[in-house]
Amino acid sequence: MRWLQLVVALGLVGLLPLGAAGQELAPGAADETGHGAPSEEPALTSPAPPDAVPTDAETEEPRWVATHRPTELWSDSDGGVSFGPIRQWSYLQLTGQAADGRLYVFNPRTNNYAWVDADAVGPVPPPPATYLTGPEVLATIMKPGRVVGNFNLRSWPAVQDETFLRQLPHNTPLFVYEAVRGEDGETWYRVGEDEYVHATGVRLPKPPPRTFPGRWIDVDLSEPAMIAAYEGDQLVYAALTIKGTAVDPTPTGVYRIIRRVANETMDSATIGIPRNSPRGYYLRNVLYTQYFTPSGASIHYNYWSSVFGYAGSHGCLGLNLADAEWFWNWAEIGTVLHIHY
Repeated sequence: MRWLQLVVALGLVGLLPLGAAGQELAPGAADETGHGAPSEEPALTSPAPPDAVPTDAETEEPRWVATHRPTELWSDSDGGVSFGPIRQWSYLQLTGQAADGRLYVFNPRTNNYAWVDADAVGPVPPPPATYLTGPEVLATIMKPGRVVGNFNLRSWPAVQDETFLRQLPHNTPLFVYEAVRGEDGETWYRVGEDEYVHATGVRLPKPPPRTFPGRWIDVDLSEPAMIAAYEGDQLVYAALTIKGTAVDPTPTGVYRIIRRVANETMDSATIGIPRNSPRGYYLRNVLYTQYFTPSGASIHYNYWSSVFGYAGSHGCLGLNLADAEWFWNWAEIGTVLHIHY
């Protein structure tokens, strides 16, 4: 059979640790529980596909391979331009063309053709229907969010070894496209092409209790505390923030930014608290400080703590460096803050 000849000639048999050529690889896309930018399938613009896909004389079905490691897709059989990486366990349909150690394949996720290194793939049965259709969509989200705790990014909404992509640390930025139903029946968020995080691992901004015209900032002190930028009723940005403790709570209400300092030393003695007292502090090179009360409450870079989303300040709203810089560049004197639970 032509398929067997192709497999033998290109050395596909035995390349996978999963067994014989006819066995199925672990399913290709899945994810787990566990603020950025989503990755995408490579856009392929290879030459037009051949007129016919080779089929088995008896079954008349196309033949498939799957990647057993991350690899590249190429424009030509020898050298060529890379179309970008393709994930492990991605299904590709054979066209029957092979040259220079590469196979010419059809990618059903992008509906395009490309060349792939033969030693990066192995023969498999056709992909399950869910691979082509994706998981069941429960809701459209389209909001920025942040990881809470340490959760895993997965290629499919299921907790399986083969779906693991990488770990996402606390306060990692994400953009959530939609909520989907995972193989466990629970809600997951799709945060990129073939990228999923369990919904319990993501903090999304809640609808604000009120809105303001122009640019304004909503601060939800409900843990994990979140600060969000709005233009009118349109959400622009969101991040976890350190809030005040029970002894020094962050004030609630409507405020405006009244003063800004790009780099300063914060000294508790200036507000009547001795430096060496239990509540005292002396901090140099505090960046991107935006004061919203005369008593010293502000938004600023907090480099001495990492409890983002939780209590740990003297009433200020502490941010990591990237978030503090973002709000510094976006806001100005007079920008409204609405702080609430």
